[in-house]
Amino acid sequence: METQFLTIRVRPYKDELLSSFLKRLAYANGFDVLKFCSSFSISNSHYLQKSDLDLVDFYPLNVLDIRKVAELNNLDKMDLLNKTFFKVIKKFTTENFSRVRNFTDLIRKKLNYCPDCLKENNYYRVLWKVEDVNGCLKHNRLLLDKCQNCYKDIFYKEVDYIGLCPHCNFALKNSKIILDKNVEVEINTHVIKSWEFLLGENALSIDIDQIPLRLLYLLNEFKIELDRNLVTKNLNKYTSLPTLLQHVRGTNGRRKNLHMSIVLNILQERNFSLEQLCNLEIPDIFITGLLPKRKIENVSCMAPWCSSFGKVGSLVKTGTSKKKKNDGTELKYYLLCTKCGCEYAFNYDDQLVERTYFIHAYNELITINTSNSSLKQLASSLKISIDKTKRCLCYFISRNVLNNCAFSKDFIIDSNKFKKILNGIRKDVGLKKIRKWNIWESYNEFLIYRYHIDVINELHIKGNYSNRIDNIPNDNSQFLLVKNTVDNMFEKNEEITIKNVCTKLKVSPETIRNWGGNKYISKVKRQQRELRLNRLREEIKNKVELYIIETHSENISSKGLYEYLKIGRTVLWRIDKELTRFIADKLGTQKEPIISQYKD
Repeated sequence: METQFLTIRVRPYKDELLSSFLKRLAYANGFDVLKFCSSFSISNSHYLQKSDLDLVDFYPLNVLDIRKVAELNNLDKMDLLNKTFFKVIKKFTTENFSRVRNFTDLIRKKLNYCPDCLKENNYYRVLWKVEDVNGCLKHNRLLLDKCQNCYKDIFYKEVDYIGLCPHCNFALKNSKIILDKNVEVEINTHVIKSWEFLLGENALSIDIDQIPLRLLYLLNEFKIELDRNLVTKNLNKYTSLPTLLQHVRGTNGRRKNLHMSIVLNILQERNFSLEQLCNLEIPDIFITGLLPKRKIENVSCMAPWCSSFGKVGSLVKTGTSKKKKNDGTELKYYLLCTKCGCEYAFNYDDQLVERTYFIHAYNELITINTSNSSLKQLASSLKISIDKTKRCLCYFISRNVLNNCAFSKDFIIDSNKFKKILNGIRKDVGLKKIRKWNIWESYNEFLIYRYHIDVINELHIKGNYSNRIDNIPNDNSQFLLVKNTVDNMFEKNEEITIKNVCTKLKVSPETIRNWGGNKYISKVKRQQRELRLNRLREEIKNKVELYIIETHSENISSKGLYEYLKIGRTVLWRIDKELTRFIADKLGTQKEPIISQYKD
């Protein structure tokens, strides 16, 4: 069948099922539905059957050449894919899409419909195909699951003409519902809202890795200490607490995402929507408490000069639970040795790593001759900046470590200066202000006091590991001015930096800092970066899937794919290493016919 052009072009509705659109398009142009859809089949040797039409809404790339469908009707490929469950499946699974059979229990085989919606516009909605969606919020009525004329079930694969019963040709828009007064059924509002959120544009901002943590906090009824009995009771056999904790900690063997049906069932039972869950703020103290005690009890300080070196259980937790570094790596559960001041954290593989650079510097300094080395040469040998090198040397001077180092010297602590810096920290004076006090003979002298173990422990007690300024309430007019400006920039997707905020407000960075705006700018900047990264991930993954479908398997190559993406591999690797791994996996696994993987 030739479909080089269409006499009539049909515009799809925003919330329309792809199969509904294709059937309307075929009918408008006088084509048989199966013959019409078969002309877009990805397999030249396979003539589509009615059962294949169910797959069109589930994962269309296994059935149709979406690019051809889009071009023929002058539409965007992604607009058509968004009329299916493609985006939801892709968001909630790390598996090959052709093998995600466990999603089929969420998708209906039989038509459920709202007659009032059909009266307004005769097409089938995406939401109607979701198993647990039982009502229409727009018309405040339950969906019908049978033809009200012949009382037969209507399977999607049996539908030839939208809006008509395939058994008796009754116009479904004319259906009248007769309620049994003895049976009360409520519309699953939270389920519907959750699916609207999933299928909408906001789905791009969903951080799947954070879903288990937020779910655990919800099941714990917002208590800051984990109540295992309470969570187990609220889980109601949907899954086990150990399994949920594995998802939270990222220790589940194959690192699969939590099944979406579990998430939605729990949310329905708790009368909580997915959007509410995604916006739930989790206290740091709750996150910190989830770290298994055995991890902290089994680690020790790694500094050779420390009196707690090798002593298990000698580290204490700081106030930080998790942070993502500029290079994309993530550290969690920050720890401190109160004997030497070295800081640690667990990396992605749950290995203890040093956050400071003192151990690294020590191991280098004891192996090199520093007698004729300048500070610049020493920094080069240590492979750290000159400022970090200064800090290392002052740290060791304050402890009389590395006495044979050329930069070491005897140093006597001035008790008055020592009392002043401790009192300043206790009064919430920031380190930047303390550094500017006129009591210091040099920057190096300040650093020696700053890295004294008593000062480090005082900073830990105060929770002050940043150069924060005196207490600034977040409700003052200057802070609100900064907040409103930043919020407006975020809304307009303008680049959020301190410099750009200063330009808009026509003030200096120091003024922004004094107004207490730095922390808020940093927070929203991270949110913007994460949102943009999620959007980029979504866009890249969609393009990769389309490229694989559009390209014959024997012609798929890394070079061709990156040319198609219009981005270099090295550039993409710097942006997000996981994306390059995803592409590598796809190139390694997609060398086989795709449709054959899905068929029983």
